[in-house]
Amino acid sequence: MKIVITGAGGFVGPHLMRELCAAGHHVIAIDRSTIPDIPGGNITGVRMDLNDRLAMYDLFAAERPDAVLHAAGWSHVGKSWENPPSVFEANVLNTIWLYQTACEFLPKDGLFLYVSSADILGAVPADQMPITEKHQPNPRSPYAVSKYSAEMILRVLESNGGTRVIVARPFNHIGPGQSPGFVCPSFARQIAEIETGQRDFLLHGNLTTKRDFLDVRDVARAYRMLLEQKPADPLFIIASGESHSIQSIVEMMFESAGISPRMKTDPSLFRPADISEFRGSPALLTARTGWKPEIPLQQSLRDLLDDARARVQLAKS
Repeated sequence: MKIVITGAGGFVGPHLMRELCAAGHHVIAIDRSTIPDIPGGNITGVRMDLNDRLAMYDLFAAERPDAVLHAAGWSHVGKSWENPPSVFEANVLNTIWLYQTACEFLPKDGLFLYVSSADILGAVPADQMPITEKHQPNPRSPYAVSKYSAEMILRVLESNGGTRVIVARPFNHIGPGQSPGFVCPSFARQIAEIETGQRDFLLHGNLTTKRDFLDVRDVARAYRMLLEQKPADPLFIIASGESHSIQSIVEMMFESAGISPRMKTDPSLFRPADISEFRGSPALLTARTGWKPEIPLQQSLRDLLDDARARVQLAKS
């Protein structure tokens, strides 16, 4: 297939491009900044802002893609409290413009895969874990509200004769290339700096929360399988089915690095509305596509730490 992916220069983008190209697909990679260089891939890179409607129209008219995977947008939950209007422009308005353009040019059996977020589900009681596709959203941050708003407007537009939409709600995913603004890569970056003598303690926020972590490469594989198999269900949870405390993540990373540094609490790292535990069920995704997570958490954390070490060394040179 010829597949448009947005947010190609983000965290998931390069992993997704490799996954799709390895499966023989032609990728139209859109990003407003840098398009990753994926050797050997059948890739058309386009630097474009999604609010440039004319450029978007011209691109779709020229390329005539078979499917769209929309992964671009505001992705940082904590920072969404600082600028809600920008969050909504990035996650709702740009989604509308992209979908309306896709509807004009995708074939009748085309697919619009929207990458939402499990964060829209809010606080779910422990006795209702793991979370499934049947749980009703209860967003608790500007980011979560924006993602759910985008889901709802896509459903309305789809019901009016638009291109078919599948919504993916991925849980936390980690791996090489992730911004240090997120918890696991922040720990990795700090550990790499401790190893090189640039700091002697690790700053952290709430260590008691428990999260369902997936490797970003497993997430990319799930997206590919949804695009290829086009299951009839409108919504899929992408999760591992297991949760781990942030404390245990820190301990695994310390063990991998062979260090035991001092730790300091940073109150600014606590969210206004935090959730004690978050764990999803991949049962429907597995039943429909055969997908299962393949990369162990320890391996993801080791790869994340190696990536952080390379970045720290590059910054020093």
